[in-house]
Amino acid sequence: MRAFVNIVVMLFCIAAFSQEQKVDYKKIENDIVQATYYFADNNTIVEREGFFNKEGKLHDTWISYDMQGNITVTANYKNGKKDGVWTYFKKDKINIVTYKENKIINVEEKALVVN
Repeated sequence: MRAFVNIVVMLFCIAAFSQEQKVDYKKIENDIVQATYYFADNNTIVEREGFFNKEGKLHDTWISYDMQGNITVTANYKNGKKDGVWTYFKKDKINIVTYKENKIINVEEKALVVN
């Protein structure tokens, strides 16, 4: 009986805390699909947005946000591979990583100066 109660409690906890993430897809020109992902615990705030090519691979620019709507990462893909400049925004610095076909080409770190 105790095992049964433990299983019921565990299933209840899983059901209570599991939330599906809301995603919107919008087909735009040349078989490109724009995807917008929302935070699971607040489906009105955008978590990340970007594009898929006609093969369903990540493509072009993707942007990630924090819960306050601040940009945390801008990323670039070409046919599912990291390609181009990725910018990581942190509280006191910006990291800039350049990729070419999933390989890191260059890394820079810049201090963020607020006047």
